[in-house]
Amino acid sequence: MAAIISDKIKRLFLTQLFDEATGTKIGDSDNYYYIAVGRSQTWDPTGTTDTVIAPLNDEREEREFRYGVQSVKAVEAFSFAVPVEDWTANSQYAQYNDNVVGHPATSYYVRTADNNVYICIRNGKDSLGNVQVSTVKPDHTDTTLPVETDGYIWKYLYTISTADTNFFVTSNFMPVKFVDSALPTDPYFGQYTIQNAAVPGQIIGYRVVNGGLNYDSSDTVTIVGNGTGASARLVVSSGVITAVEIGDSANVGQSGYPTITSAMGSGYDYANVRITSATGNDSADVVPIFAHVNGLGADAREDLRATALMFHIKPEGSVDDTWVVGGQDYRQVALWRNPTDSAGTKFTGTSGTALRKLTVTSTIPGGYAFDGNIRMTGDSNANAWVDFIDSDTIWYHQDEYTGFTPFRAAESIKIGETPETSPDYTRTVNNHDIEPDVDRFSGDVLFVSNDAAQPRTTASTDDIKLVIQL
Repeated sequence: MAAIISDKIKRLFLTQLFDEATGTKIGDSDNYYYIAVGRSQTWDPTGTTDTVIAPLNDEREEREFRYGVQSVKAVEAFSFAVPVEDWTANSQYAQYNDNVVGHPATSYYVRTADNNVYICIRNGKDSLGNVQVSTVKPDHTDTTLPVETDGYIWKYLYTISTADTNFFVTSNFMPVKFVDSALPTDPYFGQYTIQNAAVPGQIIGYRVVNGGLNYDSSDTVTIVGNGTGASARLVVSSGVITAVEIGDSANVGQSGYPTITSAMGSGYDYANVRITSATGNDSADVVPIFAHVNGLGADAREDLRATALMFHIKPEGSVDDTWVVGGQDYRQVALWRNPTDSAGTKFTGTSGTALRKLTVTSTIPGGYAFDGNIRMTGDSNANAWVDFIDSDTIWYHQDEYTGFTPFRAAESIKIGETPETSPDYTRTVNNHDIEPDVDRFSGDVLFVSNDAAQPRTTASTDDIKLVIQL
């Protein structure tokens, strides 16, 4: 049996997550979401390589992430996201098509240098119907559909605000949203205007399935359906229909002629294209292309087929002494829902550490050089990876490689690298098991990304953007 998972259900799942947002956190009174980082040790525990390992979708992968998780920070901002497609002069762009899955290789939407986002309603064509390159950057930010001198028609959707550019624009993704309300001073008021002006049931283009034979560009095109107002004309080369364009005249959309919007009609749930020709062989097959049911521009997430959600945090330095600094790094980033503290109470802080700590009876000299391969050894053979050393306090974690033998108070431990390339220090354990802010084995780990080492120092300001794409 053949089946599909539609983009609509993907957006539905993501919207259910997205709609839990209140205040500065993503989450309601019952759910709190955090971005977590972890794994200070190299991907190869022997320390010979540090090649990133692709994550597996199994329970052990999640468990290993929990072993090495360092810190969490509440999600600060979140948005639907789509792949970035920048407008470039002398490039071809596709017309919007309801018969294409997801994001085609030739994009039907663009972001300009002004951070304006547009959908291509019609691309430029020569007299033979061949698609031409775009040479005129669209710059209108209203509801009009001007015909550019290169033949392209672009529909303005929205402008990405400065704040959202900082939060959500990457080399691969850009934000897209639905605007519930906006005042004229709001950077998304333009989008709000576009949404309110959307026309339900529009036919925004036509797809030629079969061009037939012996047709003429003057042949009559009639749109038959339950809506009104849609009109179209033929582009014919040597008797073959090469394209069908919106409007019954090549001048539609120009001054003194009907607008492109009016030629798209409205109220159509269904329609077919009838061509009346004295010479055509009746083999032509042309089908209408429908906008989203509420109209193009009514919801940019639908128009751009958004199936990704981006989460953002920007931890600075030690983040209230909850994040590792001072020469350490992390290799994993995760989305974590509803972790608890060591007492089993739901954690609701803005940040926290998941690393255990122990203190020793005398301080360790400042500037101690360590990396992901350091571990501690003692009389009980208790081993651990050292994540951070702060005076007489050691932040650490254990995994399958080190084993999980607990440390003991009054135990003598040796602190050094493996392989040993820096001085060893022998200290006596004072407090051997200081609970972290967050219980690493609680809550739901919803997403894990494995990456190359990301170093952190007291001067670090990380810009972490986590994208979940269904």
